[in-house]
Amino acid sequence: MAYGFDTPATFGKFFPDGDFVGYDDVLEGYFEEALAEGQTTQKFFTDFRFDLHDDFHKGRRSVPDALLPKTYQLAKPYKKLGDIMGLGYAIAVPSALLDIIEKLEPGRHQSWPIDIILPSGEGYPIQYHMLNVLTSLDAWDKEQSDPGSYKKSMRIFKMLRPKQNYASGIALSREVIGDHHIWRGFVSPETGISGFNFYVSDALKEAIDKAGLITPPFYQLKEV
Repeated sequence: MAYGFDTPATFGKFFPDGDFVGYDDVLEGYFEEALAEGQTTQKFFTDFRFDLHDDFHKGRRSVPDALLPKTYQLAKPYKKLGDIMGLGYAIAVPSALLDIIEKLEPGRHQSWPIDIILPSGEGYPIQYHMLNVLTSLDAWDKEQSDPGSYKKSMRIFKMLRPKQNYASGIALSREVIGDHHIWRGFVSPETGISGFNFYVSDALKEAIDKAGLITPPFYQLKEV
């Protein structure tokens, strides 16, 4: 079976309060240089930043190394950070979880180390990596899903809320999922469904549980 999870929208161990150190300055410098050399189609920095944000959140492409956020300063101390965290641009995972993902599907996603700095100025004792999930799958099987678990909203289909109550009625195609272990859902006016931020295979979920990693809630969907 597949599972879905979301990154929280409120501050906590899975979404720690903080900011990327000097990141806007890095982006603006890169943009001004690209603009001067005619290497960008955006005319304004805000457009450039928003497009990059979309690239990260939709997993549309690997992002150039010069544009990767490298240091995250926590605004307050946390007793324990989660093993999957939302850090604005991408999710962050410790080395232990990145190793699991790489063993299951090597080289499929973009990752890079992120330095997490405590308010005291010390580094967080566990190494984290940002993970840009580059796989999007249109795995939703509408015909075999429970009609009471989704609705047509404006131009797209959406899973009903609260999602944990309806996830089990959403069917995903095993054939489409294939050998993928972490992916984003694909949605358009023509196909797909708006559901969870990310999905994982039962093999990845089992490995996460076995390693005792702390994650946001995972909710089971059905595979057909």
